Amino acid sequence: MLAQVDGPPVVGIDLGGTKILTAIVSAENRLLGRAKSPTPAQQGAAAILRAIVETVDNALADARLARSDLAAAGVGSPGPLDVETGTILFSANLNVRGFPLGTELSQALGCPVLVQNDVRVGGYGEFRMGAGVGFRDLIAVFVGTGIGGCVIQGGRVVTGATGNAGEIGHIIVKAGGPVCGCGAHGCLEALASRTAITRRVNKAIRQGLPTLLSERVARKGGRLKSGDLAEAVAAGDHVAVKEVRRAAKYLGLGLGSLINVLGPEIVIIGGGVAGALGEPWVELVRDAARSQALVDPSGKIRISLAALGDDAGVLGAALMARERFLAIA
Repeated sequence: MLAQVDGPPVVGIDLGGTKILTAIVSAENRLLGRAKSPTPAQQGAAAILRAIVETVDNALADARLARSDLAAAGVGSPGPLDVETGTILFSANLNVRGFPLGTELSQALGCPVLVQNDVRVGGYGEFRMGAGVGFRDLIAVFVGTGIGGCVIQGGRVVTGATGNAGEIGHIIVKAGGPVCGCGAHGCLEALASRTAITRRVNKAIRQGLPTLLSERVARKGGRLKSGDLAEAVAAGDHVAVKEVRRAAKYLGLGLGSLINVLGPEIVIIGGGVAGALGEPWVELVRDAARSQALVDPSGKIRISLAALGDDAGVLGAALMARERFLAIA
C-alpha cells in the first residue's frame, strides 16, 4: 500500500498527560499524516494503549498508509522510564506504574518501538531540525505545565549513569521556596512553569488585586492556559505582567547557572509558555541568564526561541526511532 518513494515511514508519538499527538514521518522527515486525541489518563494503561493505537491508525489514514507500511515507532513519554525495555516506571499524570508500553505497542503495530523521555525527544527534534541545527552542544528547556530539559553535548543526548539525566526543572533556584510536584522546595519548575505562574495569579486574586484573569480563573477552576497569560500580558494586565516577568527571571537564573557549568553553544527555550509569550518573554529570560553567565562575558552563547512548536516531540521521537532501528540518520 506504500505510495511514497522517499523511504519507509516511521511514526512519532508525543504522549502527554492531556493529549496524544501522532505523525507519520518520511525518511526525509516530511510529515505525511497527523492525528490528535485526548489522553484517557485516569483510565489506566489499557485505555492509554488503545488511544495511542487509534491515533496511529488515524494518522496512517491521513497519510493513506497502513500499519504494515511502518518501519518503526518512537514515543516521547513522561517518566521516569526504563528506556531499555520501553517501560513507564511511574507517571502521576498518566496514572500508570510499570507499564511496558514499548512491548505492548510493538505487538499492536507490528514494528519495533522506542520509548524515550518526552522532553528529550523534543530537544532532539530541535537539535536535528529546529533552532539547534548546526550546533553540537546545546541545552533545550521546555516550559509548560512543568519544566523539562534536554542536554546535548558533542551531538549526543546526555542521559547520565541512570539514563534519566537532564531534569532541568528540578534544579533548586530558591532555597526554601514553594513546594514542587516532586516534593522538593524551590525547584525551577515550582517558580517558572505555567503552574507556578497560575499559582501566583490565584494568590493575587485572593488578595483582591484587580486582574483580567479573574473571570478565566473562576471559569476554569483555578487553571490558566498559556494563551490566557499571553492575552493578559498583551493587554497590559499588571498581575499577569508581574508574574510572567517573575517566572522569566527565575528561568533565566537557572539557565545562567547551567551555562556556567556546561558552556553550550545555544540554549533553546520552547514549550507552551514560551510559544504563547514569544520573543519578548524570551528576551527577559535572556537578560536574566546573561546576568549570571560568568563564562560568557561577551554574550557569545545564543539563547533562542524554539522553532518547531508542537512538532518537536513527534519529529524527535521519529528521528530517534529511525536511528535506533534503521541506522538511518
